[in-house]
Formats: sequence, C-alpha cells, structure tokens
Amino acid sequence: MVKMVEKNSEDARLSEARALASQLGLFAEENEIPRDLWDALEAAIYNFYDVKKS
Repeated sequence: MVKMVEKNSEDARLSEARALASQLGLFAEENEIPRDLWDALEAAIYNFYDVKKS
C-alpha cells in the first residue's frame, strides 16, 4: 500500500510539473524567451517537483 501511495504522489507531482512547464512554455514562446534560458527553467521545474521529464 505504501508503494501505491508513493506512485500516486509521484504521478501527481509529474502532472503538476508538466502543467507548469506547459504554461510557462507558452509564455516563453509568446515573449520570445531564448531557448537555452527556457530549457534551464524547464529543468528547474522538474527538479523542484523531484520528477524526471519523460
């Protein structure tokens, strides 16, 4: 049961990270944010949520 809770928690964190990265990606495109800066920000988002980008 503990592993199931951990998996659900990881799935929730991944979902949140993807949603945030998606929203910020749209902002970056609209505002012509340099790609290298956006890549670093995206990596920081996934690192903050402690999930791997898949």
